[in-house]
Amino acid sequence: MPTQPYQRNLKNLLINPRYQLRYVFWLTSSGFALVALNAVIAYSFIKENYLTLVDLSPMTDEAKTQLYVELRQLTLSLGGLSVLFLAVISVMGVMLSHRTAGPMYHFKRVFDEIRSGNRKQRVRLRPKDEFQDVAKSFNDMMDSIQNPS
Repeated sequence: MPTQPYQRNLKNLLINPRYQLRYVFWLTSSGFALVALNAVIAYSFIKENYLTLVDLSPMTDEAKTQLYVELRQLTLSLGGLSVLFLAVISVMGVMLSHRTAGPMYHFKRVFDEIRSGNRKQRVRLRPKDEFQDVAKSFNDMMDSIQNPS
């Protein structure tokens, strides 16, 4: 019976939900704070300039109203792009935290196996996972314990 290719889903991405969601929360919160700060500063400067230039200019009321409508549209567009940016940052945060949570989960499983008596167990990580150097050091240590020279 042929096996189906491995498919990643949300359950696979959230190996350690507490750690990963906390990581994403702080990443997204920082991004939100920066976006909000930039929005407040930009809007206050633009609004001040609009009040000065538009209200004091010899335009018709319709033209002034149209400029304020365009200001609101610009503000909403920038707000939408900011929300999209934060969503992308959140997804990237989950994916990046998976690269650290996955290896830690694997290390824990290997430690449990060794504790239960399987001294031949070794850490094998995916090529793009973090902590490759730690896995190699651990495996070298286990090899030296099993085969003292």
